[in-house]
Amino acid sequence: MSVRDLTYIALFTALLAVSSILVIPLWPVPVTLQVFFFLLIPALLGALKGSLAILLYIALGLLGLPVLAGGTGGFQSIFSPSFGFLIGGLIQAIYLGKKLSDPLDFKGVLLHMVVAIFILYLFGVTHQYFIMNRVMMVEIPFGAVIVTNILTFFPIDLLKAFLATALYLRLRSLDYFKNQA
Repeated sequence: MSVRDLTYIALFTALLAVSSILVIPLWPVPVTLQVFFFLLIPALLGALKGSLAILLYIALGLLGLPVLAGGTGGFQSIFSPSFGFLIGGLIQAIYLGKKLSDPLDFKGVLLHMVVAIFILYLFGVTHQYFIMNRVMMVEIPFGAVIVTNILTFFPIDLLKAFLATALYLRLRSLDYFKNQA
């Protein structure tokens, strides 16, 4: 990787950190702009560099820097109901970065971003259910966790996917973002 690649990885990691500080507190998972950047970063940087940016963000948070949702951080974040969404963000970055390596139109990009959101939810909701039922000892049925997340967050995340698609399509023509697969 070039110095330019490393600079973009660091820049997007920083953008992801800033997007996580401002939150709309909804229990147990706050609303942030993380999903927007989870979608935009691998779309622009590709699977490898995009997942490295997200992995660096997670590592900085686990090391204690206050970069996670709401300015939190530390190893104990693993036990937060929202931590699974970070793992999902890493997995969906690999998927999305690979799927967007070929030029697609708006509908094609948006479709892959929506699939990426479902990947994010698969890991996030599963982790949330486990933490709430096994660690926090709050007995909530898995179906209720799924329905709550879908009804509460999915419409907002669809809007983020729409906006990330539009911005990606505007930026992908820039020289650096061409051929980032």
